[in-house]
Amino acid sequence: MASTVALARAAAGTGTSLQKILQQSTPGFGFMQAFFKTWLKLDLTTLAAALTIFGTISSALVVLKGLGMKVYWWFTALFTASISIASSDRLNREILNWIGAQVLTRQATRILTARTETIQNDAWHHRRNHVERNDFNHEKRVPIQYLPTFGTTWFIFERNVFLVRRINTHRSYVMGVPDEYAAAPEGDEPLVVMCLGRSVEPIKRYLNTCRDFAEKQRESYITVRASKQQYNRDSWDVTILRPIRPLETVHFDETAKAELVADIRNYLDPNTRKFYTARGIPYRRGYLLHGTPGTGKTSLSLALAGYFGLELYLLHLPGVRSDSELETLFTALPPRCIVLLEDIDAVGIKRQVEMTEDEDDDDDSDDGKSRSRCTLSGVLNVIDGVASQEGRIVLMTSNMAHKLDKALIRPGRIDKMIFLDNISQRSAELMFLRMYTPDPSHPNLNLDLKEGALQRLALEFSSAIPDNTFTPAQLQGYLLNHRNSPGLAASEMGAWVADEDRKMEEAKAHAKKVAEWKAKRRQRKTMELLAKTMESADLGAAGKAIAKVKAVVENEKGVEAKAEGPVVNGEKEVDNGLKDTSKMQGPVVNEESSGDSKEKESTETTDPVVNGGKNGDEMKNESTKPGEQMNGDSSPDEVVIDTEEPTAEKII
Repeated sequence: MASTVALARAAAGTGTSLQKILQQSTPGFGFMQAFFKTWLKLDLTTLAAALTIFGTISSALVVLKGLGMKVYWWFTALFTASISIASSDRLNREILNWIGAQVLTRQATRILTARTETIQNDAWHHRRNHVERNDFNHEKRVPIQYLPTFGTTWFIFERNVFLVRRINTHRSYVMGVPDEYAAAPEGDEPLVVMCLGRSVEPIKRYLNTCRDFAEKQRESYITVRASKQQYNRDSWDVTILRPIRPLETVHFDETAKAELVADIRNYLDPNTRKFYTARGIPYRRGYLLHGTPGTGKTSLSLALAGYFGLELYLLHLPGVRSDSELETLFTALPPRCIVLLEDIDAVGIKRQVEMTEDEDDDDDSDDGKSRSRCTLSGVLNVIDGVASQEGRIVLMTSNMAHKLDKALIRPGRIDKMIFLDNISQRSAELMFLRMYTPDPSHPNLNLDLKEGALQRLALEFSSAIPDNTFTPAQLQGYLLNHRNSPGLAASEMGAWVADEDRKMEEAKAHAKKVAEWKAKRRQRKTMELLAKTMESADLGAAGKAIAKVKAVVENEKGVEAKAEGPVVNGEKEVDNGLKDTSKMQGPVVNEESSGDSKEKESTETTDPVVNGGKNGDEMKNESTKPGEQMNGDSSPDEVVIDTEEPTAEKII
C-alpha cells in the first residue's frame, strides 16, 4: 500500500501516467494487465488508483482520530469536572444501581451488560416494588439485572450533563474492537463521574442522591454482607438484602432481651465513645450468643442489626483460609457495624492434650463440625489486637460454650454472654398469636378468626408444651405446617409433643451409646500407648503418657458434666439470661459425687512405674483386652460395651 501511494505521488510529480510508471517499475506488469483485462475484465491501473485513494483516506482518518482525542481531552480538562470512585467502594455499586434503575430504562440504552441477580440489591428491589408480577414463575427463576457496560453513559441530572465512565482494567487486547464489544464487566471496575462545567458541586449532589436512593431502598431491609474469594483473596463482596425482622419475633427470655438491647443502645451513644476515648479504653463491644441449635442465635443477630440500623457482616470461620485473610477482612470493616462470627466452636474449642499422632480427628470431632484453617490466636488478634478497629460490635454464636477457650471469652473480648434456652410456654403463646394475627397489608392471606377465639387457641396450644423442652425452630416448623388451620394446630399439639419426646429420647440414647463407644476407643488407644512406653523403660515418656491418661479421664468427666446441663467456665446456667463476664468467678472444680467411685479410686489406683507389680509385657497384654471386647472397628450400634473393663483411672 505504501509503495503504491509512493508511485502515485511520483506520477503526479513528474506528469507521467501511472500505467507507464507501473510498467517501468514492475517486471511483467504489461502481461498481467493484459491477462486481467482479457479474462477478468479488470484494469489494474484503475485498481491501483483506487487503492491509492483508500490508503490516503485511511492515513488521514488516523491523523484525524489522534487530533480528535487531543481535542477531546483538552476540552475535558478545561470544561468538565470529575470525581473518581474506586471499584471496592460501596458508592461504586450505588451509582451503578441508580443508573440501572433511573437511566437505562428511560433512555433505552442500546449497549448494556446483563447478569443473573444472585444478589438481591437495591435496583432489584426498586423494580420489584414498582412492577410486581402476578405469576408464580418469577420467584422460581433468577431475575436478570441490566447495568452499564464499559465506556461512557451520559444523562441529564438537575439540568446538568453527566457522563459516567466504567473503566476496563482487564483489557482483552482484541485489536480494533472496543471494550464494550470485547468483554463484559466483572464488577471490579472503577468509575469516573464527569459533569459539564468547572464545579464539582453538581457531582457531589448527584453522589448524595445515589446514596439517598440506596438508603431509601434499604429502609425495610437489612444489608447483610458476606465474604467472597476473588482473585485469590477474600473481600466483602456478596451483598444480600434481608427483610427487617422485629425483635418480638425472636423468642427467649424477655428480661435478658431488654438488657441486651439497652446495653447495645448505651454503647452506640456518641457520649459513650467520648467516655471510652477520654479514659484510654478501646471502644469495642463483644457478645456471645450460646445455646442449642435452633434457639435463634442467628435470628437474634439479624433482628439486632435491623433494630439499630446497622449493616451485618457475616463471617463463617470454617470458610476462612488463613489468619492473614481473616485480618484482611476485619481491616476492611466500616467503623459502625455488627460482625457475626458463626461457628466460633471451629477455632475456639479448648486446647486438648494430643493422644496419638495418628488419632482420627474426624471420629472425635464435636458434632461433626469442620475445623477452621484460621487459628485461635488469629481470631483473638482481630478481635482486640493492636491493629483491630474500634466501633464495631462483635457477635459470636456457639453451640458448646462450655468448651470454648477461656482466652476467647474473657472480659474485654466477650463483655456479655446471652444464653438462649428452649422455648417457654409464654413464648410459645406469643409465637402462636404472631403466626395467626391478621395482617392489614395482606388481607387476602388473613384467616377469619375473632380475637377471643385466637387467644383461646393460643392458650390451648401453649399449655400442651412443656417448658424449656423444644426449640423455637421446632415449634415454628410445626406452625408452618398448619398455617391455614390454627384450630388443628392447637388440638394436635399434644400428639406432636408425645411424638417429639419419643424421637428425642431415641436420639439421646443413640448419642450416649456413641459417646461411650468413643470413650472406650480413646481409652484403648491410650492404654496401648502407655504399654509401649513401659516397654521402652523411658520414665519421662511414661510420665507424659500418664498425663495423657489423666487428660482422657478429665475429658470424660467433662462429658458427664455436659449431660447434666450447659456449663460455662465452671458455672452452670439453668435459666435463660444475660451473663456479664466481668463478674465471672474462676473455674469450679467438679468433685465426684459417688462414694463407691472414690473408694475404688483410692484402693485400686497404683503407679505402674513405681509399683512394678506388672512388667511391660503384662501391661501390653492387658491393654489389648478392651480392643478384643469392643471390636474397635465396629459401629456403636453393633458393639456391646463391657462396663467391667479396666478404666484409665485404675491403671493410674
